[in-house]
Amino acid sequence: MKTTMKSIATAAIMTVATPAFAGGVTVAEEGDSKLKIEALLFLNTYNQKAETITAAGNAVTNTTGLAVDRAYFTAKYFMNDDWMMRITLDAGNDPSLAGKKQNVFLKAAYVEGKLAGDALVLRVGQSHTPWIDYEQGLWKHRYASQVLTDKYKFDDSFDLGVGLKGSLADGMVKYFVTETNGTGYANAARSGSIDLNARIGLYPVEGLTLDFQFRDGYRGSKTRTPAGSLGVKSALMQAMVSYGTDDFRIGGNYVANKDKAKDATASIAHGGNVSSAFVTAVAGDVVKNNAYALWTWAKFGGGFGAFARYENMNTKLNTIATKEKLTRYMGGLEYTVTKGVTFAAVVDATKLKNRGGVTANSRKDTRYGIFTQVAL
Repeated sequence: MKTTMKSIATAAIMTVATPAFAGGVTVAEEGDSKLKIEALLFLNTYNQKAETITAAGNAVTNTTGLAVDRAYFTAKYFMNDDWMMRITLDAGNDPSLAGKKQNVFLKAAYVEGKLAGDALVLRVGQSHTPWIDYEQGLWKHRYASQVLTDKYKFDDSFDLGVGLKGSLADGMVKYFVTETNGTGYANAARSGSIDLNARIGLYPVEGLTLDFQFRDGYRGSKTRTPAGSLGVKSALMQAMVSYGTDDFRIGGNYVANKDKAKDATASIAHGGNVSSAFVTAVAGDVVKNNAYALWTWAKFGGGFGAFARYENMNTKLNTIATKEKLTRYMGGLEYTVTKGVTFAAVVDATKLKNRGGVTANSRKDTRYGIFTQVAL
């Protein structure tokens, strides 16, 4: 019976999401009910050099030391085989705070239940959005690098709303469709519109994944007060293919994003812009981003492994002829000391040309150091 319950719990957890890590400890059981806790730490020690280049000269910032880039604590309660709830607290550094910069905030708070088995699952609350957590589960190295749509802020990893997800055709088709506030978990505010965010995945043969994302909405920029804003309308499309086994995976993404200002008051930076120069000033301003990423990882045995990413992005504002051009290379060698504890030597270099649409402006960012993941 105990073995059966363990299998049920494992299946239920896999239904919740494809996590970036696996683990957790069951701390209480009563009949079909089960309480489980999880913890995840990103403890990274590195040097970071940022060089800004303009016609007037260069400016260099160099920092070094350890950062608790993320500290998550999660509690999951499984009422039975069909219903569960989750609460996740997230700790990180918040430079906007006046006093102590370390901040703890709510990452997840939702309830999930099967309405028609695995084919139709309801989720309500502050939850994963359909794409980012899913891709992290394939990439498996979030502690060293975010995935493309997360790093360049095309999407939020969590948001408030309602979603339907499921698995069809014996697992060959999976979907996740949400209607959310669009403001993300960091803001967690209501606005004047609701955003659509959806992913559909196809799995024709073992090891092969084909996934597509569509996101449409205002990302909280639209308000309905007397002096409100019509906001910035965002449309994101993404396609990804990957192939692998338990020992390796290789993948590639293509992202197309379009942001259009609906009025002159919508003066906010668009997702995907790594400089602040491309900001909407008048109604009709349009920013277009086209980006792609190639990534891979492999296990060599004995706890050793390696991973790498290449990213390329062009950003165009309709009022500026010159495109921003970004390229990024990152890679690492890792060693898993024991289950749940992994160290990696990482190098990460990004170069931005034509910053703000000015050919004389550029920026270089370089990180290198030891990155650590600890998972319970």
